[in-house]
Amino acid sequence: MRGSESIIWPGGEHSFRLGIGELRAIEQRSDAGCAVVMMRLLSSQWKIDDVVGPIRIGLVGGGKDEREAQKILESALDVASPYALAVTAAEIIRRFIMWETDDQPGENQAGIEAESN
Repeated sequence: MRGSESIIWPGGEHSFRLGIGELRAIEQRSDAGCAVVMMRLLSSQWKIDDVVGPIRIGLVGGGKDEREAQKILESALDVASPYALAVTAAEIIRRFIMWETDDQPGENQAGIEAESN
């Protein structure tokens, strides 16, 4: 899995990371797969735990202890609504379940020839 990523959000700038364990924790707490949670967040069909879970769990995965992550989340909820934080939660999930790498299967991009062995 990928390393942590710095994200600027209403709570400040923090490192977030969702490894396999963190992704499973989100799924267990939300009773849905991470892609389903992300789509609920993007379509405004979320539950409050869909919003706060990925943020708190992502902060812990990024290196914060549980208590510090909870304080950061509570401070963010003082300045931003859960509705506004839904975008942040969706972005945190997206960064750790979807990304582009140089080694993608499939056809080459236009104008790029395949290497022959």
